Order: sequence, then C-alpha cells, then structure tokens
Amino acid sequence: MKHTNIIFHQLLKSLPRQRFQDAVDRHQGDKRIRTLSCWDQLVALLFAQLTGRQSLRDLVDCFNSQKNCHYHLGTRTISRSSLSDANKNRPSEIFLETFYYLLEQVREHLPNKAANEMVRLIDSTTIDLNLNQYEWAKFRSTKGGIKLHTVYDPNAEIPVFFQMTNAKVHDCKALNSLPILPGITYVVDRAYDDYSWYYGLDQQNSIFVGRMKSSACYEVIETLKATGNSILSDEIIRLTSDKARKTCPISLRRVTFLREEDQKVLVFISNDMARTAEEIAALYKQRWQIELFFKWIKQNLKIKRFIGRNENAVWIQILVAMIAYLLLKRAQQSSFSSLSLQQINRLVSVNITSRRSLIDLLHPDSAGYSSPPEAPDQLSMELVYI
Repeated sequence: MKHTNIIFHQLLKSLPRQRFQDAVDRHQGDKRIRTLSCWDQLVALLFAQLTGRQSLRDLVDCFNSQKNCHYHLGTRTISRSSLSDANKNRPSEIFLETFYYLLEQVREHLPNKAANEMVRLIDSTTIDLNLNQYEWAKFRSTKGGIKLHTVYDPNAEIPVFFQMTNAKVHDCKALNSLPILPGITYVVDRAYDDYSWYYGLDQQNSIFVGRMKSSACYEVIETLKATGNSILSDEIIRLTSDKARKTCPISLRRVTFLREEDQKVLVFISNDMARTAEEIAALYKQRWQIELFFKWIKQNLKIKRFIGRNENAVWIQILVAMIAYLLLKRAQQSSFSSLSLQQINRLVSVNITSRRSLIDLLHPDSAGYSSPPEAPDQLSMELVYI
C-alpha cells in the first residue's frame, strides 16, 4: 500500500526546510539554542493557526499530544517556557522572509490574467488589545491596539505587503513605508488622501484612485461628458489651496458617483485621464475586497488573541498567520480545488494529522481525481529569494 503522509506535512512541502534554514542562519535565529529551534517554533505556531488553538497552554498540550507525527514534521515536543521565550526574543525577520518566499511561490502559479493585472488596494485594519497586558500598544487613555497596514492584490486575492504599527499611527503616516512601484494602479480610501503622495505616484507613472475630501479647494478646468446613470459629474480640476498647489501641481480627475444601494454620493479623485468615469468608479468598488480579506483573517486565523504579550511576539504571530494563509492558498492552487479558502481551512483544521492525500481531501466529491496538466512555467519550483 502506498505510503501517505499527514496533511500538515503535505502543506509544508511548499516551504522547503533548507530554504527556511537559510533565513534562520542569516539572522542567527538558532544561535546558542539547545531545545527549541526556529523550525520547531514555526511548526508549532502554524499548528496553532491551522487548528484554532486559543492559548499558549492549549497549543503546547495539543501539539505534544501528536508526538507520533513529530518525526515526519522534523520537529519534537515543546515546552511552554521555551516557546514563550522564542516568541519574545527570536528575530521576526526570519518569518518575514518566509512570508515573502511563499508569496513569490503563490504569484508564480497564478493564471496569466491575474498575474498581469496591476491593481493594488491599500488599507489598514485595527486590532484591539488589552492595555493592561499590552502597555506598549497604547492607543487611547483606556484602550490599546495595533494597525495592520496592507497592500492587497485583488486579482490574486493575496496580500503583497503589510506592516504593523501602533493603532494611533494615522494611515497617511504609514504611506512612506509602503512599497510603490511604477505602472501600477493604487486604490485607497479617504484616510490616505495625501496630495504629496499623489504627486509622487504621478511622477512614477503610477495611477491612483481615491476619495476626495469635501474640504478640498479646487477649480474646474474642463467639464467632461458624464456617461452612465450613476455618474453625476466628470471634471478635470486643479487644486487651488497654497499647500496643495505646491505639493501636487498637476491636473486631476474629479468624478462624482451616486451609489445606488444607499443613494450615497461619492467623490473620487484620480490622475487617470484614460479610463471612463464608470471604470474609475468600478476600480474603487474593488476596494471592498480588502475589507473582506480583513474580515476573513480575523474570523479564520489567530490575530485577535495573542499567545505572547511583547511586541515581537505579537508581530511573529501575525507573520505566521499570513504564512498559514499562503500555505492554504498554495494548497488551493496545486490541487486545482474549487473549494473556497474558508472551506479548505475547515477541512485542514480537522484533518491536519490524518494520513490521506491532500488532493483527495480538497476534492471530496471526486473519486480518483487527477490534476490537469500544467504549463511548463507552472511546473517550475525554482527557489527565488527576495
């Protein structure tokens, strides 16, 4: 009978052990470590994410109860104190590099259309924390919290960049650390309305679509013909306030749109002179996808309740949550499964130590499933370091 390894082992095949160890060696993650390696730490934290463990004690007890699976995962039983110290002190850069490696793997196996669509959504989500336990994350006088600033690819349905800051950091201040590439269309909310940032995008030949503040001062240069029932106006404008004229001395597009669901009027600002007003409105509508992504990770991954209290432990847990998300995405890609990511997450969570084929698990209604042939470029598993 053909040997089949556990589901967890099959998921980890997307992350070669040596590739991870290279990152560990670069950052000296295992220096003077005797009992709990960085690989042990990663596997344990992924186990917590994929099975929904609620606390450090819960994680350690459940993980150690599966000791018959540890050999195949390349790990061992762990102690609560060792894992707590590792989360507190190990370099988070190890897990950040791992995230970007898996991100590259997911992007390499995207359909050509999704890979070529260059639209990025930028937004943030706030995670509340108990101020008595997380004093470093002070947000208000009686409240703590952190923000995850995220750049999201709506066509591939994956985050391509994210950063953690204190919740009191305004979205505009986080823009300076976000990667901006030429030739890409960026869609942002009103919180990111920054004229100097808009001008910087325009100078890099990038497109932006955002919400215009009602207090903005401008003059209309040209009125365009409004097409479509929901487009109230389409104008070419120039900003007139002293500061705006210095920081953004270019012509801009102002589109007024009536949202049919609630009859709310939305005013968009953009440097895109080629798309129609309806297309600009449709671009902004895609922003809802990043809100759904935030909702998904909060409901299905462990990023609202943390097993460590210092900043490094919280950041590592968030990074491992994103790694788990990409591992599930790779499983969806490699198995050609039609199941949603939430369905895959549910099946994996209850079968993570089962000895059965991952492909069979993700095709419950198909007997003897065989994957369709891939294009030559899709078969490539070349390791790329970024």
